[in-house]
Amino acid sequence: MFTDVDIRNIAVQIERNGEETYRAAAKETADKNIADLLLWMADEEKRHLLWFEALELKKCNKTEEQEKMEAMGRGLLEEMVKSRTFSLEQKSLSSAEQLSSVLAQCREFEEDTVMFYEFLRGFLDDEKASKHLDIIISEEQGHVKQLENLLKTLPSEGEKTHV
Repeated sequence: MFTDVDIRNIAVQIERNGEETYRAAAKETADKNIADLLLWMADEEKRHLLWFEALELKKCNKTEEQEKMEAMGRGLLEEMVKSRTFSLEQKSLSSAEQLSSVLAQCREFEEDTVMFYEFLRGFLDDEKASKHLDIIISEEQGHVKQLENLLKTLPSEGEKTHV
């Protein structure tokens, strides 16, 4: 099973992926409104990344064999997470011509992150680590709600929504 340290390391990578993708997409878009939105999302991911990195977690004693098996599993999972940003694609964000498209893609990424964190929570044995993860899940769900609210304020697609 995963330890709280494993969960933290995976979460750090997910948040790093999101931050890097949002920042790169912001550099590529010519629209200031979209760039500002993407930079705000990047800052939110950075804040979560720093929160995960700052967690001080105690290490429990394990046999050498347990350490090797956990390291192997952790390495495989981290490599998979490192190369993915779930549904968020920098190219799609930076080439979006409508703010509604950008907001929808950001919302999808945040929803995927919540689902992944909820999945990982099931592997945690430590109640304290579960509570820490729940805080981040709650904040990611807040991002989803913020993005949904922003989407509701936009005019319909037929109206002037190009950015």
